[in-house]
Amino acid sequence: MDEKNSVAQLKKRLNMDSNDIDAAIALGNIYYDHGDTAQSILYYRRALDINPDLAGVRTDLGTMYWRNGDISLAEQVFREAIASDPGFGHAYVNLGLLLHRAKNDVREARAVWQKLLAVDPEHDVATKARELLQETAALIN
Repeated sequence: MDEKNSVAQLKKRLNMDSNDIDAAIALGNIYYDHGDTAQSILYYRRALDINPDLAGVRTDLGTMYWRNGDISLAEQVFREAIASDPGFGHAYVNLGLLLHRAKNDVREARAVWQKLLAVDPEHDVATKARELLQETAALIN
C-alpha cells in the first residue's frame, strides 16, 4: 500500500469514526514528516480534542507551531505537555531549544533542561539535556 492510499484510508477511518485517535495521530505524523505544518497541526489538534493527555502529541504540535513561526503558541503547548506529564522529557528539551533559539533566553532554557534532570536524570533524553547545558554554559557569563 502506498502512502496516498494510507492517507486516504486514514481519512476514511476518521470520517467513519471521528474519535479514531490512532488515525488522527497517524495523519498528524505523516504530515509532520513531510513538513506540512497546517495539516499536521489540524490532525494533532483533532487527536488532542479526543484525548488531551497525550504529551507526545502535544509536543509534536508545539514543534509544528514553532516550525510555522507561532513561537508563543509553541511555548504554551510545550509547557502544557510538561504540566500534563512532568516525566515527558522531550517536551523539556524542545521547550528549552525554543527558549534558546527562538526567544534568545538562554537562562530560562537552561533552567528547563536542569528541571528535566531533576525530574528524571535517567530519562532517555537526559543526555541531550546535559549536552545542551554544556553547549550553552559559556553563553550565560
